[in-house]
Amino acid sequence: MISESQVQARYQTQLEDNVCRCELCPRHCLIKPGQYGFCLHRYNHNGTLMTAQFGRVAALAMDPVEKKPLYHFHPGSEILSVGAIGCNLSCKFCQNWQLSTGRASTRPVSPEQLAIAAGEGRSIGLAFTYNEPMIWFEYILETAKYLKQHDLAVVLVTNGYLEAEPFDELTEVVDAMNIDVKGDEQFYRDLTGGHLAPVQRNVEAAVRAGVHVEVTNLLVTNANDDESQVQELVDWLADVSSKIPLHLSRYFPQHRFHHDATPMAHMERAVSIAREKMTYVFAGNVHLTGSNDTVCGQCGATLVSRRGYAINRSGLKANGECRACGEPSAIVV
Repeated sequence: MISESQVQARYQTQLEDNVCRCELCPRHCLIKPGQYGFCLHRYNHNGTLMTAQFGRVAALAMDPVEKKPLYHFHPGSEILSVGAIGCNLSCKFCQNWQLSTGRASTRPVSPEQLAIAAGEGRSIGLAFTYNEPMIWFEYILETAKYLKQHDLAVVLVTNGYLEAEPFDELTEVVDAMNIDVKGDEQFYRDLTGGHLAPVQRNVEAAVRAGVHVEVTNLLVTNANDDESQVQELVDWLADVSSKIPLHLSRYFPQHRFHHDATPMAHMERAVSIAREKMTYVFAGNVHLTGSNDTVCGQCGATLVSRRGYAINRSGLKANGECRACGEPSAIVV
């Protein structure tokens, strides 16, 4: 039920018989009185949608920013990371399914309390992560006000599955995003319950808005790891910007999907395909020599070397240029 701390949800239309249509994400859930939307973050209270999880925190930890993964946003820094429960997709291979399906306890943390915690220690700011953060829309916006007052970064690790208007509103307060582009349209329909087009639109919009964007693609065995799908992703992303860091991550069996882990040969081939068009390509959840280092696109010098979460950025000047040749790297330092 709704507590006194909850607020009215944004992006809703009230229909007949006190039914509400949520218009935050492309699902457009029709929610009857007393019911929750698919994401668990919208509750119909007497004909008005309320934010059922406003300030309800399920996970809070200090992480290396590389763990998000963000390799070109203050490399070597730490960032306070927070998550809730719920998600607006239903990925059969979900890596954090206990959170996304609501099987975790929560505790209340106000936006101001969270911003204060983010300003303590060595954290560069706050990352909304672990579950899908954008369904926490109102809480993100409110917390961002306090973060900006103290010059702290706002980061989203997200599936990018949001309607255009609320997404564009978020880009006004968010400094960096890692957006998960999962596969082609068939992959989205079969394995996630969503669609590709809104995600692609939002990647492009975030780049246009000046948000630092990195993209992750989890290569799922026999689902999106063939060469044609990798090539399709790379062709589109390179047209947006060949300088976007692309993280190709190895899948392992999880939740309701039990195919074997992504074959190493598929990982190696995907990295090779991506590097034909993308300047910065990384391999996640796997050990491939040099696959996590950032090298200069101009002279090939190592800008940032990574061994696990041990980071050496001695190849970068203080302004983010290559120390060897002076080429701008587009790394936020």
